[in-house]
Amino acid sequence: MDENINLLRKTNKTRRETAVQGTNDSSIVSKCSTSTCGYFNDPYLHYFVSKQSRRAPLIHRGYYIRAVAFDRILKSFLELYKNSKKQVISLGCGFDSTYFRLKSCDLLQNTVFCEIDFPEVVKKKRLLVENNEDLLKLVEKIKEQPLSPHIELSSADYHLLGVDLTQLNTLEAAIKMCGLEFDIPTLLLSECVMTYMTRRCSTELVKWASETFEEAIFGMYEQINPEDSFGLFMQNHFYSIGSPLKCINAFPSIESQRKRFLNTGWVCCEVYDMNTFYSLFVDDKEKRRIESLETFDEYEELNLKYSHYFILTASTVELPRSLITYGHSENDKKIIPLEPAITGVLSFTYVPDGDQSLRRFGHASSQIYQHYTITTGGFGEIDGRHQRLAEITVTDGRNFKSCHVLCCSAHIQYSRMHHTSVPLSNGITYLFGGRQSPYFMCNQMLKLILTLDKHKQSCPGDIGRARGTSSPIESDHLVTGNGTFQGGDLEQCNHSDDGQRNHSIDSIKHCDSNCDCCNSTFSWDFELGTLQVNVVAHNGKQPRERWRHAAVAVITDGKEKLFIHGGKTKTCDVLGDCHLFDPETETWEEVLCSGDVPGPRHSHCVTFWNGNVLLTGGLDIHHEPVLDVFRLDIGSRVWYRMNISGTFYPRYSHTAHLLGDFLILVGGVNTYHPPPGVAFVNLKTSQSMEFALPSPDKTSLMMLHRHTSILLDDQQLVVLGGGGNCFSFGTHLNRTPVLLNISQCMKFFN
Repeated sequence: MDENINLLRKTNKTRRETAVQGTNDSSIVSKCSTSTCGYFNDPYLHYFVSKQSRRAPLIHRGYYIRAVAFDRILKSFLELYKNSKKQVISLGCGFDSTYFRLKSCDLLQNTVFCEIDFPEVVKKKRLLVENNEDLLKLVEKIKEQPLSPHIELSSADYHLLGVDLTQLNTLEAAIKMCGLEFDIPTLLLSECVMTYMTRRCSTELVKWASETFEEAIFGMYEQINPEDSFGLFMQNHFYSIGSPLKCINAFPSIESQRKRFLNTGWVCCEVYDMNTFYSLFVDDKEKRRIESLETFDEYEELNLKYSHYFILTASTVELPRSLITYGHSENDKKIIPLEPAITGVLSFTYVPDGDQSLRRFGHASSQIYQHYTITTGGFGEIDGRHQRLAEITVTDGRNFKSCHVLCCSAHIQYSRMHHTSVPLSNGITYLFGGRQSPYFMCNQMLKLILTLDKHKQSCPGDIGRARGTSSPIESDHLVTGNGTFQGGDLEQCNHSDDGQRNHSIDSIKHCDSNCDCCNSTFSWDFELGTLQVNVVAHNGKQPRERWRHAAVAVITDGKEKLFIHGGKTKTCDVLGDCHLFDPETETWEEVLCSGDVPGPRHSHCVTFWNGNVLLTGGLDIHHEPVLDVFRLDIGSRVWYRMNISGTFYPRYSHTAHLLGDFLILVGGVNTYHPPPGVAFVNLKTSQSMEFALPSPDKTSLMMLHRHTSILLDDQQLVVLGGGGNCFSFGTHLNRTPVLLNISQCMKFFN
């Protein structure tokens, strides 16, 4: 019986170790891809990858900052002790190639480099080194007969040890046999290693290092902030692959990590989350270089990922300078602490039996006819597949049932992300901008007209999707029916370079919005009535194609017009221009403004209040979250910066609403933790209050970014969609609609 229990424990331990080792295989492929794409230079990584694979830009950004931080610590240590004998010990080294990269650059003079990992990992690494001439020639004087079975490879300045880091006596003995010394400067590195160990084992390792080495420096990079939705999603991922984050809840914050080291014998400890590190200690020139490498459009997930990882150095002696910040100025930028938000005020209510099909992000929503919401585009899930969505969804705000119109027209750009959807007072909705991929911009402006059947004033439960046909007809008037249109031939839309029409539907990518084939109208019959979609023929000075811009309906010169501001272009420029669109004449004009102009912005919001456009949040030209609120007098066309007092957080990828003289900002992302909740701003007094989001429901996580929201009344909002690609942890789609109760917020202003 006891033997069976011990065997079971051993088997479970072996499985956990194998799963942790598996993170090395994934990590080294990601590092190699990041290097290959030019984020940093490491010509030796590919020797440790059996099959290279190109990762997504978001993965590259995550591994870039990780590499930069460790490279900074290493080179600062080598520079600090350049005239001294020293040693570097890499704990949980995996297939890291740092020794070979630094040795080839002649940066390891008077330095012994020791790498430690599970025996199975270092055996594979030794074989890779011994069978590659470029690697082997960098290793000097390999000893043929190691003194211990734990010593896999030993040379004059490089040692490879196979030891479980929880076996400290064995670890210390193997280090001694390699000839490492305990009284010379020693840098110990732990890169996402101790987080897989138990609290007791990891803390014993930290304490052992401080007590064993006379002049030690510890460098560590791993996860923090497990309690918010992103943190819980991250934990779920590692649990699902069999390598749970055992330490993250024991040391959940930067401060708890600092205290762990100071309480175990370390004299000094310096720690930053990766948002702070990137903002303060990566210079602007380097940031511009990184921005130019790939088209990038996952800022929310990048900032969330950076806020859930930290870089730390601790030392057993006082150091003359920081190893993290050495040689890099802060450019007069500071991370200003935020006042805590008010807790316990907001609450989520999941709609019972509500339609859960609105699981998407990067979409747009418009409220029309008081009760109905039209949602377009975004990235979501259909039939178990993640993809950009072409369907148009109409949701009844009284019972939260949705009707779906699947738009299958080949030449109309229904499928788009990060566009704007602006409803006018007559119920007509305009879609402008957006993208179908980071490389393909949407150049069609669409007009949506929902005509309700008086006998069908509510979506009748689970009605599925309306699917229409797309047969061309020859007529000068709109023929309503199930998928009919007026205009050119669906099969012949895109003009090729020689002026002829391209007849391949699959090759249809871009179209001149003034060509005959795109001056068309579609009409779809479905359960509520008829949805008509027109491609608008632009006139006047048309704005540049863009996405992540902001738009709102305004009243100017006695007419209702569409106002747009900012956004991003295909070339990654951040725009700060303003334009007005007249629906009557279908004409654009550029709005030239004076005053305290906000400058370039994207992922921001605009609202219209008392003849003024209010611009909130967003990312500036450096992709830094903005705190300011600006007001544009639409009549005089003069911008003013509003002086907001009270608690107010920077944010982007949020939504905004007006409730009387109150501006309500919902969700978003910034570089702080936790993410923003809901801000109320009294526009008469400029006083603001921030209210924290409710504690996340582990069974139904909510991420309030890249979502849309509708103000139902002065008591509640309804949130539609939201979420994103959470680094390498998978894609999260919010389960919505969900009601956000804001009824208690107004009381705090009284």
